[in-house]
Amino acid sequence: MPRVERLASESYRRIPWKNGRGELIVIDLDGEESWEHMGVAWHFGRTAIIEEGPFSDYTGYERLQVVIRGTWLVLIAPDHEIDLRVPMRPQRYDGGLPVRTVLEHGSVQVVNLIANRTRFDIEMRIGKTGAEITCKTGRHIVYAPTGTTHVTIDGHTYTLAEDHALRLRINSKAHIAVQDGPVIVGSIHDKP
Repeated sequence: MPRVERLASESYRRIPWKNGRGELIVIDLDGEESWEHMGVAWHFGRTAIIEEGPFSDYTGYERLQVVIRGTWLVLIAPDHEIDLRVPMRPQRYDGGLPVRTVLEHGSVQVVNLIANRTRFDIEMRIGKTGAEITCKTGRHIVYAPTGTTHVTIDGHTYTLAEDHALRLRINSKAHIAVQDGPVIVGSIHDKP
């Protein structure tokens, strides 16, 4: 049985963006709160993007990002674009990649999973109603981005209010059944 802890929105921490144009709302993290000198090991959080401009430089980190509110976010990199136009479709990119945002239809809210790429492998999955998600050994965050959800984890049912989460520590495998969704499952695995 995995170890399950509840994470409530009123206890989330807020960290100013490196570029000073907003803040990260920390749902869960490991390491320090400062990004300087790779102090943050990994971070799972959300933020609002309300204006176009450059993203902060997270060299050495891998990023997974998904839009949870709004539509038509595009990240412009030097030689390609990262298409986040469709909500609930995660995209992966290098945290050190110089990108700037284009908001084609106004502001958006996103969820990020950012991790030190030399220490961790990360993944982000979206669970819709009826989905079954298998989680292997590691740390996992099950997050309700847009409404109350119900999930069953190895036979135990949990209700999550909007913007609340569960922290799972799994030593073998666990199965998450999404009774009603969506949920975002962020997974962090130590590299060997």
